[in-house]
Amino acid sequence: MKGFVNINKPSGMTSSDVVVKVRGILRRVTGQKHKVGHLGTLDPLGMGVLPIAIGNATKLFDYMQEKIKIYRATFIFGKTTDTLDSAGKVTEISDVIPQKEQIESAIANMCGDIDQIPPVYSAKSVGGVRAYDLARKGIDVELKPKRIHIFYIKLVQNDPYGNPYQLAPNEYAFEIACSSGTYIRSIARDVATMLGSVGYMSSILRIQSGDFSLEDSVSLEDFEKEPIRYLKSVDFVLSKFVRFDIPTCAIDKVVNGVLLQFDNMPDGDFVAYANGQPLGIAYKDENGKLRIKTRVQ
Repeated sequence: MKGFVNINKPSGMTSSDVVVKVRGILRRVTGQKHKVGHLGTLDPLGMGVLPIAIGNATKLFDYMQEKIKIYRATFIFGKTTDTLDSAGKVTEISDVIPQKEQIESAIANMCGDIDQIPPVYSAKSVGGVRAYDLARKGIDVELKPKRIHIFYIKLVQNDPYGNPYQLAPNEYAFEIACSSGTYIRSIARDVATMLGSVGYMSSILRIQSGDFSLEDSVSLEDFEKEPIRYLKSVDFVLSKFVRFDIPTCAIDKVVNGVLLQFDNMPDGDFVAYANGQPLGIAYKDENGKLRIKTRVQ
């Protein structure tokens, strides 16, 4: 079994919790143990799109890291927490409360490439230890900035389902499109800092992760009822690559690692198909021969 399932993660579960749940469901249904992994961590308090790879589809992780991710998040200004979200303890309060016009001006300057400092409470490794483990022990953590990209960030009035947000005082809702590795909690911190205040992320909902969208996601409860129904083939994420069909007479040789040269092979990475099924991501080497770099069959 191989493919993907787009889980709508509930708040209160870690991404690893979801992986364990999906693995258990598949084992009960098929009687076999399957390799399962998520394609990008979502905070325990976070909800929404969490793509899960199954079987050989897990090998495609590296090819999905450049995908655009889109979030809906709410930020509260005037106070902040040690974790930069609503799960932490309030550590600072400010009398400076930014107004809507000021926030719009600030976020207009946040698009493009940005060197972002991750939250202290994050899974970043510091000397081989997770930053959040050090922070919980009261050890000062200094994290290096990481280059990320924000495609856009804007204020919104309605949630993804078209309902008006029910916001607390000094709370605003945002839609943010960004690169992988972006911390939305850090954006809350940085917007507040730009405006001479403090702030934290009060909620987060991922509505898109590359080819996976909220509209196409499934709850864990529904997935457990009919897991095979919601399994997407590897073709779902390979469609962006050029397709090359290996001639039938050469399939056995290519499958067994023989390097062959073919006419009309694409340049760059492409998907090699054998008998109508994706064999793997391939490329044409310096000698013009087909090499499989990531096999999915």
